[in-house]
Amino acid sequence: MKKFINRVDHVVYISKWETLEVNIASLEAITDAKLERCERRDMGAVICVDWSAGLEVVAPLPARTEVNEALYGRLETHGEGLLAIVYGVADLEAHKTKLEAKGFNIGPLMTGDPIEPWYNRLMLRERFAPPVMGSWMVFSQIDYGDDVIRFVDVKEKAAAE
Repeated sequence: MKKFINRVDHVVYISKWETLEVNIASLEAITDAKLERCERRDMGAVICVDWSAGLEVVAPLPARTEVNEALYGRLETHGEGLLAIVYGVADLEAHKTKLEAKGFNIGPLMTGDPIEPWYNRLMLRERFAPPVMGSWMVFSQIDYGDDVIRFVDVKEKAAAE
């Protein structure tokens, strides 16, 4: 498995439920990404991700609940757009300890049980950090399976051409 360390892992956009399909279609058309959709009733949201492209879109489900209240609050205060930057770190717990020693409040551990369509393709561990420039900041330790992130070896590509 591979992970991004000391760099942006991916960006997260927030969308209203009513405009999710239009927003996904626009993002896919512009980037050639193919976002896989996953309805997470436990989180009160739909999550659409192309891990290789580093793009995620989240939309709260229509039923407003205690679980998705923060997403609805964010839409009300900021509208649709950039929600979070997910930043990869080598050791999530060591990073938490370092930031707390500097006086930062770090959120609880969030783990993603492997679910379809990502089952057996990645392991997800994240913690919310203080916001930066109006966007949520999330520190992550995401272990990706070898087939999840596409890389091109420039030397191999040039030799083949």
